[in-house]
Amino acid sequence: MSPDHVHALDKKISALSDALARLGRGTTLAELLKIIRQPGWTTPAEFSFAVALINALHAHIAEIETLQGELLAASKSVGMRG
Repeated sequence: MSPDHVHALDKKISALSDALARLGRGTTLAELLKIIRQPGWTTPAEFSFAVALINALHAHIAEIETLQGELLAASKSVGMRG
């Protein structure tokens, strides 16, 4: 692999790590918790939409965790002499 490839991967991995760290702060969802506690916030239909989106976010996070682990494991096995 050329140094350019390593540099390109380094930039992409660092950007991904930064994006995941921003998500990990939880500030958006903390704000959402404040909003939903306001009286009259939602109708039953809006509640259903919110639950569906929250469930989808949970599924995406689980998939990200799985993919992250698989990427790391696969990367560790590259170049190993058997």
